[in-house]
This record gives sequence, C-alpha cells and structure tokens, in this order.
Amino acid sequence: MCIRDRSKKIEALTMPKWGIEMEEGKLTEWLIEEGSSFAKGDALLVVETDKISNEIEAEFDGLCRKKLVDVDGTYPVGALLAVFASEEITDDEVDQFINDFVPVDSSFQPESAVSEKKPEPTEPTTPQEKPKSSGDLPDAPPENVNISPKAWEVALELDVDVSTITPSGRRGRISVQDVEQAADPAKLAAYKGEEGGDTGSVSSADNPSELIPHSGMRKVIAERTTASKNTAPHFYLNVDLEAKKLSAQREKLNKGKDKKEKVSINDLLIKCVASALTKHPEVNINWSDEGILQFKNADISIAVATDAGLITPIVKKANEKSVEEISADTKRLSDLAHNNKLMPEDYQGGTFSISNLGMLGIKSFTAVINPPQCGILAVGKLEDDKISVTMSCDHRGIDGAVGARFLQTLSDIVAKADI
Repeated sequence: MCIRDRSKKIEALTMPKWGIEMEEGKLTEWLIEEGSSFAKGDALLVVETDKISNEIEAEFDGLCRKKLVDVDGTYPVGALLAVFASEEITDDEVDQFINDFVPVDSSFQPESAVSEKKPEPTEPTTPQEKPKSSGDLPDAPPENVNISPKAWEVALELDVDVSTITPSGRRGRISVQDVEQAADPAKLAAYKGEEGGDTGSVSSADNPSELIPHSGMRKVIAERTTASKNTAPHFYLNVDLEAKKLSAQREKLNKGKDKKEKVSINDLLIKCVASALTKHPEVNINWSDEGILQFKNADISIAVATDAGLITPIVKKANEKSVEEISADTKRLSDLAHNNKLMPEDYQGGTFSISNLGMLGIKSFTAVINPPQCGILAVGKLEDDKISVTMSCDHRGIDGAVGARFLQTLSDIVAKADI
C-alpha cells in the first residue's frame, strides 16, 4: 500500500491489509534496492501472511530512497516499510517525512523515526552495529543477472559465481535457495552456522540434517488442522461413485477443444457436489457457537497444493455455473495460488470443501475439515468407472443420517451425470 504526500512528491510504502483477518505480515524478500528506480507494475517486495505469500507491485513510477525494515521481520498492517521520493527531495525532507509518519497501528514506529519519548532499554549495542542491507553491498551483480538483493548478499558471503546459476525464482530471478544450492557445502555449512547459531538439531556424519523454519502458511496449516481435529468431532462416510456416464459427459464436453479449455473430472464433481448441496442445505453450513449458518449458494473450497503449502481458494456460486465456467474458475484460482497471487476474497469463506488426490494415484483417503465448514469430500482416483469418495463430517453440525442422504443424492447425480 502506498500513501502519497503529493505536495512534496513523497510516497510511503506500508504493510498492506489483505482481508479483515490480517493483522501483520512478514517481509520475506526485497526486490528493489535503495537508490534504484522502478516502474509501475514492478514487483517491490514479497510479503507473507498466515495464508499467502504475495508480491507487492508498484502503483506508479518512482525512486526508492530509503528502506526502513529488514527481511524476515514481521510488521503490523500500516507499518512504514520504505519511502519513495524523487531526486529533488532532500535527505532531510525524507527523514522529516519518516519522523512525521503516523502508522495505522500506533504500536509500530520505524527505527529511524525520532521520538521525544526514549525507548525502553534493550541489549546494548555499539555505534558500529548496523543491520545488513542490500545497499551496503560492496559490489553490484552483473547487469545481465536477475538476482534478488538478499540472494546477491548471500552469493558474496559464499563466494558463488552467480553467472553460472540457473534461476528458479519468479520471472527468472535467482533466489537465495538457488545460491545456496550452488555454494560449496563446507562454506554453506559454516555460513548457516554463523547466521543461525546452534539449532539444537542432532546430526551424524552419515546422516546430516538441517532445520527448516516454519513458514507462516505452514504454521497456520498446523494450527488450523490441529484445532479442527481437537474441536470438530470427525466421522467419515465412504461410497463408490458410478462414474461411467460422468466420464462420457467429460469426453463430450471436451470434443474439439484444446488442452487449456478441456474440463476435468474434478470440475464435473464440483458441479455435482454443488447440485447436491442445494438439495441438502443442511450440509451446506458453517458452525458457530451461536448457531448454524446455512447457505443458499454452494461456495466450494478446492484444495490446491503449492510449494508454500496447502490453500483452499473458492469456486463461488458453483451451483449457478456451468461445468465450463467452473473449469475456468479452477484453472484461474490454481494459477493464482501457484504464483502467490491469491487475494483474501479468493480463499476466505466457503461452505463445503473438496480435496482430490486421485490424479496422484490415491484410491481413497480421509481429509481434515476446514472450519467453520462442516464437511469435506476426499476424492480418490477414477478406476474401472468408479470413484471412491470419503466425506468427513463435523458431528456438531451434521448427523450420520444427514451425511448419508447427501451422499445418496450425490451418487445419483454422478451416476446419471445429471448436471
């Protein structure tokens, strides 16, 4: 989020708020350096929240005059992250802008801001102590090499020739992980030990180990799944769906279409589940301590596995959409998820979930309910014209007979391909 002082041509880059539940974000990577210019649409930094990791793009052309926060720090919504200003603005004016800046969350103050109230004493520091930043690098990377500032800093520390690295990051950018993989193992081990200290891990000469810190998304997955299993009394219902006509329907819909336009069995199942939910609104619910919230439309959360972890974007009003429209939605949401471009409105909410591992050869499994929803359908592989599905139900909101009747209706819809 950028806040402009149009009279002085100074802009403040602050921690954005993505959704009503977001209170803070973790800065995982700076994509610009102090003193560098950028154009509208350029990626400036990467922010990780409890649910997603997203690039923040520039809303205008500008010049980065000062970065105020470090990578791997967590900052509240509204916190001042950087200041953008044209060259005609003096350093004193930039500093004054920082001093006068009032964040949305008043508990956060940038370190460089001058306050009349002295801060509480912390560990003593020396005048020479100063956090590392990409602006302190002794050399610049080669012009033809696209590398993040942090990765360049690590490359210098590990004496890695970045021109030999094949990038794996966004838009062909060399990441920290790329540099570490190209580094000499002994130097990397020494660097990791110096950077992170003793992790307390146990290793042996023939089985070395590495402690991988939890990402924000992984922590949330752990918290939510643990809370779900601890608070929602799960029970499971399994049925084999007769899918011969559904497969024939898919072939019919895909005839003459290119690969990008073809629908999947999962797209058809989403439509079938949505149709069954409209016939059984007592399953299309969210649980709360105050009561059960029953929905008219079927907003289906679909489980998407990304490198960062599992996320469940929503196909909204699936009951009102055609299979082709559902297919377009699932492709769009999956692409956004894999490119860290989902916004809160894409994944917050949902009335029922579907998790499909059939494409990985899994015949059947059970899934953890996604609160406050009360049901999730675990879909196995299509085999001999049958699909094994297992429904996890929250017994607080769905009784056994209710779930069974829903699956009977779903079985009938799938068997007839009545969509």
